[in-house]
Amino acid sequence: MAVSRLQPQDGNFGGSGVEPHIAPEMRLFTPDGERLYLTAEERRRFLDASALESPSDRMFCHVLHYTGCRPSEALAISPRHVMVEDAAIVIRSLKKHKTDPHGRLKQAQYRSVPVPPFLIEHLDLVFGLRAQLRREMNSDSLLWPMSRPTAYRLVKRVMHSAGIVGAHATGKGLRHGFGVAMVTANPPVPLHVISQLMGHSDSKTTEIYLQVLSEERHSLVMNAWG
Repeated sequence: MAVSRLQPQDGNFGGSGVEPHIAPEMRLFTPDGERLYLTAEERRRFLDASALESPSDRMFCHVLHYTGCRPSEALAISPRHVMVEDAAIVIRSLKKHKTDPHGRLKQAQYRSVPVPPFLIEHLDLVFGLRAQLRREMNSDSLLWPMSRPTAYRLVKRVMHSAGIVGAHATGKGLRHGFGVAMVTANPPVPLHVISQLMGHSDSKTTEIYLQVLSEERHSLVMNAWG
């Protein structure tokens, strides 16, 4: 089955003639217009600055960057969640609804996020993943046994080292940067795929990233005028 690509046309998206529904709890800009996502350049600087941290902490930053997961979700990753042969990381979606409409407890939900093979190799080098999985030793132990506050401080420290300041210099800003990178890729990643990668409960939430397409279009026009 063919997968449709994002094709903004005539000022709206997908040619439907209506603006995308934006979930009120998700924003890419503050009420004052301050950006809440990292640009491609800032994401590159974040990765470069992570080299100042320990190998383990550097890998934590790289996993956030390449998966778009929340810091709390990265903290739940164990060796068995790293699919070495498939070059993917399985992430437990922590913000999914825990009960169904009838109040019954739902099973934990996971998502598989493809990552560059070199990230898998670096994780293996730092944590010895293949050896652990082969021996079935400590495969359930967490890769990063740190608290959430410690993880958030790590992200803020790397942001500071990278010279990234403002409301977007957070783990959420990095996560939004992932969504922006997906929607502005060439070709763009389809919205329903981005929704799955980011673990959104409602695909409508993902439509917030379409806002950036308008910005990109504006920049292209301005560049045309020199």
